[in-house]
This record gives sequence, C-alpha cells and structure tokens, in this order.
Amino acid sequence: MFRNKFVVILLIFAIIFIGFFVISNIQNTTIKEPRISLSEEEWNFGRIKEDEKSEHVFTITNKGGEELIINRVRAACGCTATMLSSDHILPGKSAELKTTFNPSGFDGSVTKSIYLESNDPEVSMVKINIIADVETIPAPKAFLSNSQWNFELISLGDSPEFNFSIENKGELELVIEKIDASEYIKNNINIPLIIPPSEKKVIVFTYNSSEHNIGEVKESIRIYCNDPRRKAFSLRVSGYVKEKEEPTVSIFPTVAQFDLSSDSDDGAVNNFTLQNSGEKLIKVVSVTTSADYLIPVRTEVEIEAKEQENLQLVLLKDNFQDKNIEDNNENYLYLTLAIPIEIIE
Repeated sequence: MFRNKFVVILLIFAIIFIGFFVISNIQNTTIKEPRISLSEEEWNFGRIKEDEKSEHVFTITNKGGEELIINRVRAACGCTATMLSSDHILPGKSAELKTTFNPSGFDGSVTKSIYLESNDPEVSMVKINIIADVETIPAPKAFLSNSQWNFELISLGDSPEFNFSIENKGELELVIEKIDASEYIKNNINIPLIIPPSEKKVIVFTYNSSEHNIGEVKESIRIYCNDPRRKAFSLRVSGYVKEKEEPTVSIFPTVAQFDLSSDSDDGAVNNFTLQNSGEKLIKVVSVTTSADYLIPVRTEVEIEAKEQENLQLVLLKDNFQDKNIEDNNENYLYLTLAIPIEIIE
C-alpha cells in the first residue's frame, strides 16, 4: 500500500518537473526573439490651433532577448513628421520616436497614422494613431476657376483671351500681390488686387502672338497672394501658333450658262457659291453685271471666316428678247471687295 502511494507521488513530481522544463524552454525561446513594445498606441493632442505644430515623443522598448531592428517608419500623411533616435534597440533598451503634427489646412477632428516595420516575428508592423481637434484661424482662401489655358491653334498675330476667376472663400481679404508671366501674356488688373471675403474677381489674360515664333507654346502664369495655405499658384498656358492665313475668296462656278429653253417664261436663274477660306470676315460691297438683262439678287454679301454664301443671278428674258445673242456672248459678273487698310503712326 505504502509502495503504491510512493509510486503515485513520484509520478506527480515527474509530471511537475517535465511541465516546468517545457515551460522554461518556451520562455527561453521567447526571450531570445526581439519584442516591440510602445509607450502608447494612440495619442490625442486635444484642441489645437491651425497654426500650431504639436509634438509628442513615443517610447519604443525591446522586451525580447535579441536586438530589435526598426526597418521603416512611415507616416500616412505629409502633415506628420517623425524622427527616430535609433533603429537598432538592444534587449531591455528603448528608443524615442519624436512625432510632429502640422495642422495647417485642417479643420475639426483629424486622425493620422504612423506605421513601424520591425524584425519582431510576432508583430512585423505596428500602427500609432495621433488625434487632434483643429481650430481654424481667420484667413483668406483662394479658389481658382481653372489651372490651365489651352488656346489650341491660332494664327500669327492673333490675340486670344482667357477669363480666369479667383474667389475668396476665406474670412479675411485676399490680396493678389504679384503676377509673373512672359512678355506675350497681358492682363487687365492693377496690382495689388484686393478680393473681399465671399467675392470673386475675373482676370482677363490676353496672349499676343504677333512677336511669337511659329510653333508650340508652353508657358505658365505664376500668381502670388496672401493665402497662408497657398502663397502661389500657377496657370499653365499651351497652344500652337501657325503662319497667318490671309483672307481669300473663291467663286464657283467660274463660268455660268443659262439654258433659256428649260427655265421659266420670265427669266433664267443661275447660282454661284462664294467661299471664304481665310480667318477673317470678307465683305463684297458691290455686285454688278455687264448687261441690264443680268440682275444679281444680292448687291452686297458678307462671308464669315471659313464659311460660304450663295449668290443668285437672274437673266430677264423680256430684256433679252431684243438682243442679238451672237453679239452678247461675253457677259460678266463683277464683285467689289472691301479690304481694310491699317495706318500706323
């Protein structure tokens, strides 16, 4: 009986010893690996003003048995800057992660994240959140109608215009302090230009291509203002300047034939087409003929650039009956064009 109890006691001690040995080995294995530990996984800066940068230092501790290596520190936003005192942390030692949050441009509750990648086999990446309640300060705020102007294809000497508006969505006056542009670009404003809150101003830019070389245009307009979030902004200008096309007019057909047998008893009609292949308006100020029996329906014609107009010519049979067709086989239609003349002093 005593012997059986002794055997049982030995078995219990053996089980306890084996369990202790296994636990000890597990603990020794754990200690040998690096372990990352953070002083905080989240930090709230509370209520801060938009122009106040806030800082906090996080402590990173290695609670493992091997060297902890921080491979990478990455902030999810450019508004958050980080500085790590050391990326190699010995067992039982710590390093400091200095974090600076720039609240400029934010309003209200903001949460930003920082990610740390390390050689901790259990947690290779940890995340730190920083929180703030940003209070905006009164300031002007520029809002632009556009960021580029493409005037596409123009002829040498043309001066295309572009309407560009700037709106002040802030609480204080917006002041346009300076506009930088090439010699070809002009505007209609006086500097400084003051824009009250909730108002907008339209700037008219004009591109003078008269002194420009034939070819592609790639330029920019730089506008400077007192918006604390955006001190300067650019308007990209692009297009192509081609050789100027002079106004030209053509007429079709160049010879008109009247078939008296197929037309009405009163008269015969023939149609002409006037084509303007240039880029400016052409005025025909007089339309006449060489005979009194040939009557143009229109005596004046205006043809827009790249357009065409119809012109009808009527042969009056009553006026023609007394004529000898053999003596009148050469008749003409006369067009008088108005060509502008510029005098420069």
